[in-house]
Amino acid sequence: MFELIDICVINHNTRPLLNRFLDCLHNDLHAAQKKWKLYIADNGSVDDSVNWLRFNQSRYSIDGLKLNDNIGYSSACNQLAALGGSDTIALVNADIWADSRSIYGIDKIFQEDETVHILGPKQRDENGYITHAGIIGTNTSPKHRGWREHDPEDHLYRDRVDCVTVSGSAYFIRRNVWDALSNDIAYKNMFPNSTGAFLPTPHYYEETWCSYFARHRGYNVVYDGTVSIGHSWHKSSPVGGEADQKFSISREIFRKACDFMGIDRD
Repeated sequence: MFELIDICVINHNTRPLLNRFLDCLHNDLHAAQKKWKLYIADNGSVDDSVNWLRFNQSRYSIDGLKLNDNIGYSSACNQLAALGGSDTIALVNADIWADSRSIYGIDKIFQEDETVHILGPKQRDENGYITHAGIIGTNTSPKHRGWREHDPEDHLYRDRVDCVTVSGSAYFIRRNVWDALSNDIAYKNMFPNSTGAFLPTPHYYEETWCSYFARHRGYNVVYDGTVSIGHSWHKSSPVGGEADQKFSISREIFRKACDFMGIDRD
């Protein structure tokens, strides 16, 4: 079967969340006809993630497994994207969950509308609160639609809107767009060692850059709420002083990259 989506999952000390996502992805009636390949990177976990992944690689049909030191979220995404060759790349956190029907729904959007280049689905947490319904506005003043609105029946924001960016926790991009951005001459001049389109930052701004740069090069970034997935907000992100430091460093890299390219930013 020809795989249409490469699902790239980054894990760091979040084995229970990864377990939930993989169970959800594989334990429904449609998973037997899966149209994806599954790639997972563990970034230096010190919980039981590594042994668990080794033991369950066959059970979950993991096509590629990378056991890294903590190379950062962006670098791990770039690493996994390079392993696949499917039409679409899904770059996702371990703190999301989605069944095969959601994956097929996203694939259907890409198949039916060639003007969708980067896509973000609707996201809600365990209690039905929205964590993502599109990021609109401008580069200098982005606005999160629907943030923390209660939507237990999944009725809100079931539309499609153009966005400045979409959530990095579940980021879907056409491979030909990813390749074009990754190999863009100006981008390679800035970051000659980068192996993909996600900006090489410690943890943040990688997907914001990818969206801003894509739009700068004429591609479309779209939110589509007809597909909804689960997301435990920031359960796989660092917290405390380490997170603050990584945020500051990442923001500085992002701002310098935007300024170099002449892209508006905050």
